[in-house]
Amino acid sequence: MERLDILMAIDPNSINPDEIKKLVVEGLDFRPDGGLSVQRLQTNADPAIGEKEMEAVRKTAKSWRELHKDSQLGDLTEDERLLRQAAAKRLCDELLAELAQVTSSPPAIAAAAVASTAPPLRPTTLREGFDQYLKSKKKIVQSTKDAYTESFELFAELIGGDHRLAHEIRPVEIKEFNDALAFIPLHARKRGIKLGTTQAILKHPPKLEDKKGNPIDAISGNSANLCVANIKSFFDCLIKSGRRDGDNPFENLPKHSDGHNVGGADGFDEHELRAIFNSTTFMLAKRPSQFWGLLLALYTGARLNEIASLDLIDFVEEKGIRCIAIRHIPRAAPHTIEHQRNPRSAKRTKNLESRRLVPLHPDLYEIGIETYIEDLQELGATRFFPTFPLDAKGKRERRLSHDGNEYLKLVGIHVERNKVMHSFRDTVCEMLSVDDMDDVRADQWTGHKNQSIKGRHYRRSKAAVDLQAKEGFSALNFPFIDIEKLQYTKGWWNDYIQKNMVD
Repeated sequence: MERLDILMAIDPNSINPDEIKKLVVEGLDFRPDGGLSVQRLQTNADPAIGEKEMEAVRKTAKSWRELHKDSQLGDLTEDERLLRQAAAKRLCDELLAELAQVTSSPPAIAAAAVASTAPPLRPTTLREGFDQYLKSKKKIVQSTKDAYTESFELFAELIGGDHRLAHEIRPVEIKEFNDALAFIPLHARKRGIKLGTTQAILKHPPKLEDKKGNPIDAISGNSANLCVANIKSFFDCLIKSGRRDGDNPFENLPKHSDGHNVGGADGFDEHELRAIFNSTTFMLAKRPSQFWGLLLALYTGARLNEIASLDLIDFVEEKGIRCIAIRHIPRAAPHTIEHQRNPRSAKRTKNLESRRLVPLHPDLYEIGIETYIEDLQELGATRFFPTFPLDAKGKRERRLSHDGNEYLKLVGIHVERNKVMHSFRDTVCEMLSVDDMDDVRADQWTGHKNQSIKGRHYRRSKAAVDLQAKEGFSALNFPFIDIEKLQYTKGWWNDYIQKNMVD
């Protein structure tokens, strides 16, 4: 009864002694920091009275939580306040779990209920969490923020509203959301199509037609994957900031596909290239690979290891056209003179056809690649990326791939295995596939094998490099990229290169 007196003191209206006859509460402890715990609860055998008893305890727990929230918190920081509120909520859930055990719920089920409802360190709604997430993305451009917002609003609509608590979204709901994306009509919001929740969509998929009954497409597999990637990034932030516990439920979800190029990379479209080469973020590059790596990939379409392995002597001139020479130099056998002279000189190309000259687009020289090469020469470097080490397989592409893909994530373009650094090569291949450029010259540019007799003879000749350059430069035209704002300044990364040069 002493414990009940404490309950009455906190909230006199929470318990009516005339209604509650046999409520046994043992070990109920109200802590100074707002915590609440109980060792045992037992209710009246009469179900009606027992339900009233449980409701009374629920009200008591709620009253204690409200009392704790409204008082004793004035001198605390925001983080401390959230921490204490979360602790109080956890203990309230423990109290309710004890009630569940009293009403014959198996202990395992009660424990699972506690685990599923226990809030994290900083509980928040989806909307509040997303607003904080966008504030943390200070370096991304507005178009990328718009893409994140569009993905979030679709997710919130399908998951039941942005008022839901982030930590209460269950993994099964995430899987249902991913499944439902396959049925979302293209431009559904603009067309005024109401989607409903994921369960409703999966049970009754919306009709793929507009208001006039004309057929429309569902969103593409690429768009669905990009949406999932954007929300996955948001949930990563929720977890890291203490707003959700456990693993990210978006990990390892099945990828969407349109039935072709399964598992392969796709080229970038204009919207994506605008975001990638927006000067606001692109000029924040901290290493040469984050700047020149992406530019060379865009304007040459070369394989990543071909770019990463470039020596300064590979920048050549043929018939007045400045080019890069993609070479194959076998690694010298150990303990030979050649190996002792330069043990790290090996270069690997994918095949015989990969050895070629690739004309360098004038945009690269306008951006400042010649000044960068001069800086490297003054530092005594012999390679274009002198900080890239040689791995056990004789390649140097790993860091270029890592830096490039991390940047694509930063600007909200990256989709695992689909929108990656290799997508630049696909972009170039697509743009070279124009009527004005001969297929043989296009294959020579990218290092693809051409089976024709003309292709075999052309590969042995450098006579047509000027024609190849003319056609290639015309095809690789990106007027929407403001190269005047993408300018290398002399000595930009000299300190970084000096500290990290490996050979």
